[in-house]
Amino acid sequence: ENHCKSSLPPGGSAPNQVMANNILQHLTFSSAIDVRFWSELSSVKLDDLRLSAEPRPFWGSYSTPTRAPQSTSSESSPAPKTAMLSFDSGSLDASAQVPNRTVRVAGKVTIMNTMETFKETSYSSFLDAAGAEISGSIDSGEAVQNPSLLARCDAIVYPDLKSYKYTYWFAFPALLLRSPPTAKPPAPVNKVFSDAQMKQLFSGYQSLLGGSSELQPFFLVLVDRKSSDVTVKPLRSWEDDSLATDNASDKIFGFVDPSSLTENPGWPLRNFLVLLKRRWKIGKARILCFRDPPTLDVPPASASVVMDVTIPDDPSQDASTSTGVVGWEVNAKGKLGARRVDLAPFMDPSRRAVESADLNLKLMRWRFLPDLEPERMATVKCLLFGAGTLGCNVARSLLSWGFRHITFVDYGKVSYSNPTRQWLFEHEDCVDESCPAEGKPKAQAAADRLKRIVPNVEAAAYSLSIPMPGHPISPQQQEGVLKDVAELERLVDESELVFLLTDTRESRWLPTVLCAAKNKVCINVALGFDTFVLLRHGVPLPPSPGAASASEDPPPCNLGCYFCNDVVAPTDSTRNRTLDQQCTATRPGLSPIASSLAVELAVTVLHHPQRSLAPPDLAGQVGDDHAAAGLGLIPHQVRGFLSTFSNVIVKGDAFQRCTACSPKVLGGYLRKGHEFLLSAFNQPDYLEELSGLKEFLKAADEGMDDWDDDEEDMPED
Repeated sequence: ENHCKSSLPPGGSAPNQVMANNILQHLTFSSAIDVRFWSELSSVKLDDLRLSAEPRPFWGSYSTPTRAPQSTSSESSPAPKTAMLSFDSGSLDASAQVPNRTVRVAGKVTIMNTMETFKETSYSSFLDAAGAEISGSIDSGEAVQNPSLLARCDAIVYPDLKSYKYTYWFAFPALLLRSPPTAKPPAPVNKVFSDAQMKQLFSGYQSLLGGSSELQPFFLVLVDRKSSDVTVKPLRSWEDDSLATDNASDKIFGFVDPSSLTENPGWPLRNFLVLLKRRWKIGKARILCFRDPPTLDVPPASASVVMDVTIPDDPSQDASTSTGVVGWEVNAKGKLGARRVDLAPFMDPSRRAVESADLNLKLMRWRFLPDLEPERMATVKCLLFGAGTLGCNVARSLLSWGFRHITFVDYGKVSYSNPTRQWLFEHEDCVDESCPAEGKPKAQAAADRLKRIVPNVEAAAYSLSIPMPGHPISPQQQEGVLKDVAELERLVDESELVFLLTDTRESRWLPTVLCAAKNKVCINVALGFDTFVLLRHGVPLPPSPGAASASEDPPPCNLGCYFCNDVVAPTDSTRNRTLDQQCTATRPGLSPIASSLAVELAVTVLHHPQRSLAPPDLAGQVGDDHAAAGLGLIPHQVRGFLSTFSNVIVKGDAFQRCTACSPKVLGGYLRKGHEFLLSAFNQPDYLEELSGLKEFLKAADEGMDDWDDDEEDMPED
C-alpha cells in the first residue's frame, strides 16, 4: 500500500547524490567507548558476575548529528563512514538514565572468562540470536508498543583484568529483507513542510516526549489533507487508532537519525523498514530522517530530510519475512573482527596499584569464598600497639586482606638491627635527619612505608609511651602520662580491630583493659624463642535484663585474656635483663607465622555475626552458626611450636580474679577512670587486691599448709 500521496518537490537532492530508485544504503554505527565504561565493566565482572558468563543488559546512546548534512562525495571534508553509538560508566546499569537528548539503544553484553572462549564463540549464532529477539518483538507487536526494541546493540568482551587489556566486538543487529529497499533522492524537510507545519512538527515531537530528556527513536507524523495541520503520534497509534484505513491524512514515518549524510539514513532505519513491510505490509513509505536538536524552536537551517522509500515484493518468495541478520562492527582496519584496547599506559599508576592490590581478594570470591566482604574490611579501622617485628608483619598481612585504615602506636626508634626482621624498615630508616644519632620513629616510618606499598592506605602514626603497672609515675610526669592515656583511649574508641604486639607483658595491660571496657575485637600475639601464643580476648557478656547499673561491675568476659593465666599482677619486666632478653631473640621465621595466623584469626572473627562473642572452636569442631562463611575455625587460642612444626588450639575461660579483664578491674576503670589507672601504675598490690587475686592466693597457700599437715599425720607403712 502506498501511504505517500504527494511526491517530493523538485531540486530536493544535493549535487552528486544517488539518483531515484537506487538501493538504499545506511550509515552504520561505530562504538565510542568512554574509559569509565571499561572500569565499570571490570567491577561488574569482579564483584557481580565473577565466573558467570550470562549476558548482562547494557545500553548505548546516540544523538542527532552535530554537523551539517553532506554528500558522500563532498570534496570539502571527508564524509563520515559511521555514526557514533556511545557507551559510558552508566551503560551497564539498565535503570540508569541516558544522557540528555539522546536515544537509548539497549541490548546485552556477554563477558567471557577466557580468551579461548571468546575466540570459540559462534559469531553467526550470536548475531542470529539477537536478530531472533528483534524478529519476535515485531511479530508479537511488542516493538510497536516499545519501538526502542528495533534499535539494538550487543557485544562480547574478554577483559584481561591483570593487564587492563580488553578484547571486544560490538554488533548492531539488523534484519535483512529478501529484496533491498530503494529510495528516491531525499529532500530537505523545509521543502516538504511550510514554516507553520515545521513549528507543529517540532512542538508535536516535544509533546510526544512528555518532558522526558530521552528521545523516542520512532514515531508517526500525520498531515491532515484538509487543514494541512501536522500531528506527531507514538508508533503504536498505527494499530491503536487504525491509521492504516484512515484516508483523512498523509502518513510519514519518522525516526531519530544519527546520520549526517544527505542521502544515507542511519542504521536504526533498517529494522524499522522490516517492521513496516513485515507487520503492516507497507510497500511504499515516506520517511522523515529527524536530524535536528529536539527543541520547541525550529532551527534556521534544518538538517532533517524526507525520502520516499520502496520496499519491493519478491514474487518468488514471501517478501514479508527476513533472510538473515547483519551488524558486526568492523575493526580499525575496516574488516570484520574484534578490537582491543590497552588502558594500562593511560591509567594513573596509583590507581593501578590499588586495583591490583585488591584483585586477589575479589577473585577469591569467585570460587572459594563467595561470602567474603573485602569492601567491609577496607573500612575497618585497625590499631596496632607495637611497630616492631610483629607489628610490621601484621601490617603487611592486613594489607593483603584489603584493610586500608591502619594506625601504629610505638615509642621506639628504628635501629640498625631492625630492617632484617622488621620488613617495613630499610637501612635509611636507621638515621633520622633531625637527629642523626638516632633512627626514625618506628610508628611513623612504618606508616610511611605502608603508603608507598599501597597508595590509598590511610596509615597513621603515634609515638606514645604506654603507661604500665609496675612503672611508677612521679607527680612531675602525671600530666603528660594522663595526656597520653587520653590519646590512647581515643584511638581505641575510634578503632574496630586492635592488635597487641608490644615487647613487654606489662605494656599490654592498659590496651587489654581499654579493649575489654569498650568491647573491641582484640588480638594478642606473643613470641618465645621457638614458640608463640595468639589469642582473641573476650569481652563482657551481655548483661541480664534489669541487672545493668552504672554502679555495678560489668558481667564477666566470655573468654580469657592474655593475663587470665597469671597469678601475679603485671610488674616491671625490663629490669635486670641480659642482651638476649632485651632484643627478644626468636627464630626468624616465628614472627611471620604468628603474625599471619593472627590476621587470619581477626578476619574470621570479623566475618562472624557475633564478632568477639563468637563461641570458640576446637580442632575439628566448626560451629554450625558460622561454617557458611567458608573461613573455618574460630579458635580462642593458638599455641605454636616451631621446633615440632605443630600448633595446638586451646580454649581458656575468663579468670574471675584476672588483673586485666575481671569484672572488678573493668568496673574500677569504668567508674574511676584515670584515678583507677594511676593507682594501678603506682601501687604494686593494687590490682591484686582489687581483683581478689591476693585473697585467692592467700587461700591457696593456706590450703597447701593444710595439705602438708595432713601428710605429716598420715600413718607410715
